Amino acid sequence: MTDIDDHRTANTVHGSPDVAVQAGLVHGGIHIVSGPAGPVRVPRQLPLAATAFVDRTAHLQHLDTLAAEAGAGVPVAVLVGPPGVGKTALAVHWAHRARGRFPDGDLYAGVHGHGPGPRAEAGQILDTILRALGVPPDRIPMDLDGRAALYRSELDGKRLLVVIDDVLDPAQVRPLLPASPGCMVVVTSRSALAGLVAREGARRLALGVLPVADSVNLLRNTVGVRVDSEPRAAHELAEHCARLPLALRVAAERLIARPDATLSALVSELATEDSRLDALAEEDELSDLRAVMAASYQALDDDTSRFFRRLGLHPGTEFSGEAAAALADAPLPEARRRLDHLTRANLVERLRENRYRLHDLVRLYAIERVRAEEEAGAVGEAVGRIAQWYTHAAARAQLAEHPEFPAVPGAGQGHELPALGSVRDALEWFETERTNLVAVVGTALEHGHHDTAWRLPATVYGLFELRRYWHEWRDLHTVGLRAAENAGDAFGTARNHLGMGDAQWLLGDLDAAVRHYRAALASNREAGDPWVEGFALRQLGVVAWQRGERDGQAVETVERAIEVFREAGERRGEAMGLLSLADFRADLGGLDTALGHCRAAMRMFEDIGDVWSTAWARCTLGRILTGSARAGDAVAEYLSSIQVFEERDDRDSRAMALIGLAQARVALGDGEGAREALEAALDYLRDHGDPRAEKVQEQLGRLAADG
Repeated sequence: MTDIDDHRTANTVHGSPDVAVQAGLVHGGIHIVSGPAGPVRVPRQLPLAATAFVDRTAHLQHLDTLAAEAGAGVPVAVLVGPPGVGKTALAVHWAHRARGRFPDGDLYAGVHGHGPGPRAEAGQILDTILRALGVPPDRIPMDLDGRAALYRSELDGKRLLVVIDDVLDPAQVRPLLPASPGCMVVVTSRSALAGLVAREGARRLALGVLPVADSVNLLRNTVGVRVDSEPRAAHELAEHCARLPLALRVAAERLIARPDATLSALVSELATEDSRLDALAEEDELSDLRAVMAASYQALDDDTSRFFRRLGLHPGTEFSGEAAAALADAPLPEARRRLDHLTRANLVERLRENRYRLHDLVRLYAIERVRAEEEAGAVGEAVGRIAQWYTHAAARAQLAEHPEFPAVPGAGQGHELPALGSVRDALEWFETERTNLVAVVGTALEHGHHDTAWRLPATVYGLFELRRYWHEWRDLHTVGLRAAENAGDAFGTARNHLGMGDAQWLLGDLDAAVRHYRAALASNREAGDPWVEGFALRQLGVVAWQRGERDGQAVETVERAIEVFREAGERRGEAMGLLSLADFRADLGGLDTALGHCRAAMRMFEDIGDVWSTAWARCTLGRILTGSARAGDAVAEYLSSIQVFEERDDRDSRAMALIGLAQARVALGDGEGAREALEAALDYLRDHGDPRAEKVQEQLGRLAADG
């Protein structure tokens, strides 16, 4: 398994030749994460529905007809049309209306196929969906095919609606298609997705601009009776908005903000904007909206317009009020007021409490204004502020989960960070901001903020490991290494090599892991950090032992790590090294030596008050005692560790302790007690689809055969 030292990463293999336990490593604390089996989750992920929805009657009826077919198959509806035409609004509006047809829930995935910002791949989406369905992270396969298969299994027999928004091509959709009758999928895209129609039998529903009457009706539903007092101007305004719902909503809010203005005045204003923009290419996807947004934008005061522009620089697709404040260099109360103003103007979408985004086209417009009105230095400063803010916020989350983790956020920053009062708060923040953390590292590198770009991966990767986002963890360090090397920072390079080695180790690429651990040691010769040196050495020893190398080199490497920890006063690192040696010696049958190492490690854990690590050391001690014909003492150690794991709802560790307990009880001739322990472990392993269940089942079979 993976253990972590205070400030340190540590990997320890617990078990015997019959039972091998391996888990990931988290720098800063030892973690095997699991949770009790709770109530069945019914995901309800739909965003807020658009207000004043109009028309699309034929489309709504078509979707209703398709939904009625869900009992016999899995209908797939593809809503296609140009940007701003209301594809997402239609999909979400209908989905809310149809929720009663899908009692097992609704899933929503925005894949950002066409808009600015990071594009979500099918594997990432499946990971998020599986977690929403209640699948523990340790059950989620690493590969796309495995995730798709598990997703289909989880949806088997369920009646569930899946909305996939802003798709670029069929490859983003196919892994997300359920196979069980009763489910339905609604896809939105600017592309025709002909392959999905031809191969999967999807039904394409094309959306065009609204009819004039419906455009005027949307204005009426939003603005009120003023529209009826100027019918000609209302029609002209609809045409100026290209009869696109997004543009109509922006224009309507412009009228609401100016209760004394006439529709004719706004029409004249838009006509002037049109003349200013005649030189723009017709194929520009902003051309139909630019004049409308320009009118609303120019109505903003200078501070709010600057605030709006800088929102376009946010690396991810969603953001919090705190992030917006940091990006715009504004106090949080002021940022919230400006977000409220921009939300009312339909220039910002409020997704939920303290969560916002820009429509793709609005974001493009904001970026356009940044390029036209901001100096390059101001843009770079804004990107640096948001990158630094995320680094400090991530450090707060990491330290809430692992208080002794050696986070390295760098110099202080002056903007308010999220309030994370508990581990639960920290993990929820991380899940919400995870894609932004990945995006901001790359953006920081692009704008030359190398110091921040290497610090963020080194600070936050324990959370990526804990939640098993191992591919993204590896990607973070790819950027972090480039940034540290560009900055010429040996410590940053060493930290990122160590983290990359851990990620590659968990991903099963032992050769790559060894290369990065050795590179960490090489960079650390200049940096001189004992934390990096100790854990790079220990990891090299663990990997060598895992490969079956028994020539003494693995033991010597871990012993060198222990000396580094001892000289630096890193007692937990020293203890974890001793626990590794205990496992090595036990594997070779040197039980007396193993016992000495294990007891020494336990004393250190107890001295520093590390109850959880002490419990895991008791499992190692139980294994050694069982092999030393002291199975009665081993039972006591296992029962003590099980109590700790139960207090922490750590059911995975509890299952491993139960397996060891069963072995001790077999040695005592207590077949019934062994059977009870194995069955309790098997219940957990089966519930989580754990491959270790097969070996436990074999042990139960041997017990039954022995009578």
